[in-house]
Amino acid sequence: IAHPKNIRKITKEWIEYIFNEAGLCAYGTVQSISIKPMGSNVKGFLSSMCRVEIKYNTDGPNLPPSVVIKMPPEQEMNREFASNFKANEREIRFYQELAPFTSIRIPVCIYGYIDETAGDYILVLEDEKEWNPGDQVTGLTELQTQTAVSEISKFHAQWWESPQLKNLNWMPFQNWDLVNGYKNNWDDFIDEHREILDNNSIKAGELIRESGEKIREFGLNAPQTITHMDYRADNLLFKKEDQVLVLDWQVACRAMGAIDVSRVVCGSYHDHKTRGEHRSFVEFWHQSLMESGVKNYNFEDAWRDYRIGILILSYVPVVAHHLLSHEGSRGPVLLQAIIDRVYHAINETDAIELLK
Repeated sequence: IAHPKNIRKITKEWIEYIFNEAGLCAYGTVQSISIKPMGSNVKGFLSSMCRVEIKYNTDGPNLPPSVVIKMPPEQEMNREFASNFKANEREIRFYQELAPFTSIRIPVCIYGYIDETAGDYILVLEDEKEWNPGDQVTGLTELQTQTAVSEISKFHAQWWESPQLKNLNWMPFQNWDLVNGYKNNWDDFIDEHREILDNNSIKAGELIRESGEKIREFGLNAPQTITHMDYRADNLLFKKEDQVLVLDWQVACRAMGAIDVSRVVCGSYHDHKTRGEHRSFVEFWHQSLMESGVKNYNFEDAWRDYRIGILILSYVPVVAHHLLSHEGSRGPVLLQAIIDRVYHAINETDAIELLK
């Protein structure tokens, strides 16, 4: 059966086909489906997503009432961005090869398909309706942020300096195309957003642009693990505030774990933090690593890597500002929230001093 090219072409017959492939049901079991796009519109950032609600002709213990389906984004600029990062391949292979062995809470993958030549992919995941989505614009509470840091620390510890990392050839070391993206986009970024950046932030950004290789070396010399790399509120689901489920592994890579901590604390925490509050989150992450068996990694190393992670986080608004500026009504608001938080974090933690 032909795979649909976009979410509007998903059919009852295709759902039945993939469920049959996954061993969930026989043909003739699915009665009807209802497709509901997720997000502000069907044209997502790195993927289009929908919820498919399903009615059956019979009862069965393994028949999900709904699933979430991810497919390539429909906007050509977004598809090209995802293709350059091999985002679709990374997520499919994460679920197929790594998810069965990971301790982190993630949705169950029911079906995965990719055609790299055509740029098509399909990911069918269990629908976690009872979990509440995070919102990066609104921001996370202190407890939600701490829960997210705790969950990712266990994942980092599992892969910390693991000899198995060298076998994951499909997962890059860092996403260093961002360095060139930062250089190429900085002037346009400043022209568009100068009014919300003070002189210190602009000077910091200029130094970051000139220090791409130095930041790269910092990152590669730190202990390596698997990082989510897009660890932020919009990719997290919460049950109450003390349980978290992690979504969207499209830009996962082999890198230093502190990047994820910087991303969720500096990019998604609902308020600005003092230097002491930053250190408290790093102390919590570091202690969690130690309790999970990580050795020979002291707190001052963790604090340095966290600050490097903030510098790397600053690549995001610069590289992606063209995409976010045109991403519906929410994209510009999200972009402004990221800019505000990351440059405050750079100043508050003196991260720029690492480059002098």
